[in-house]
Amino acid sequence: MRYFYLYFFPFSLAFADLNRFVDSFDFDPVQSEVKVLTKSSAYISSNPYNRSSNQGFNKNLVLNLDRETLEKSLGESISHRYQASGKVVAFLTRAWTPLKVSSNFILKISDSSPDQLSPSVFTRFSIWDNGKLIGNFAEPLRLGHYVDVLFSKSPVQRGARLSNVELSKRPVDILKQYAGAVPAGSNINGYQFANNIKANSPIKWNLLSKVTLVKRGQIVDVFASGNGIYVTMKGMALENGVAGGDVTVKNLSSKKEFQAKVLNENSVKVHL
Repeated sequence: MRYFYLYFFPFSLAFADLNRFVDSFDFDPVQSEVKVLTKSSAYISSNPYNRSSNQGFNKNLVLNLDRETLEKSLGESISHRYQASGKVVAFLTRAWTPLKVSSNFILKISDSSPDQLSPSVFTRFSIWDNGKLIGNFAEPLRLGHYVDVLFSKSPVQRGARLSNVELSKRPVDILKQYAGAVPAGSNINGYQFANNIKANSPIKWNLLSKVTLVKRGQIVDVFASGNGIYVTMKGMALENGVAGGDVTVKNLSSKKEFQAKVLNENSVKVHL
């Protein structure tokens, strides 16, 4: 027992000395905010406010979720839902009562009918604020999908190849009168105009046709490959063929017929 007191006595002195420093601090209970993050299969709109631009951004700033702000959030969310290129804009078709929300609000789309980008859709969505459901809504919308499409700079005659025609590009709504227009950046090699068009006209797919590269009776180079074998030969096309299309070819030596894919004006390819 005497040894116990000997060991305990220095420890008691150290602890008592430590209390002199600890007593000088005031430890009031602090409540910390805990946020629970959950995954959802719903599509969530991007917040239109840039939080990273201001270090002193107030996350509890009260916003007025008016018609304009809601339409912007809906357009961004629908664009994300369908992974659309260009810009999607949404317009409410009936009155909207503004809501008071914080800058942390999010919009989740649960359903949209038809389930594709269309001029008119009926969309169901919910609005959340700091993890709290503000409400569920269902609204008919008008949509616009703006992308850069090709336009003619001058009159074009039937049969002219697109790659040889000077074209321009403009942003238009392809869900309306410009439906079927050719987006800028499309691969237009191998296409020609099937009709005459005027200057400043949108280029649409139904005004185009593929160029006939290989003609019936033409002698073509045949490239055959597969299983480590590579062979070249001469063949005769038995029908017209367009770029990337299949054509029937007859081997000039064996007289056998086979299907080949058109590469260019003089060549076809076949896989052994």
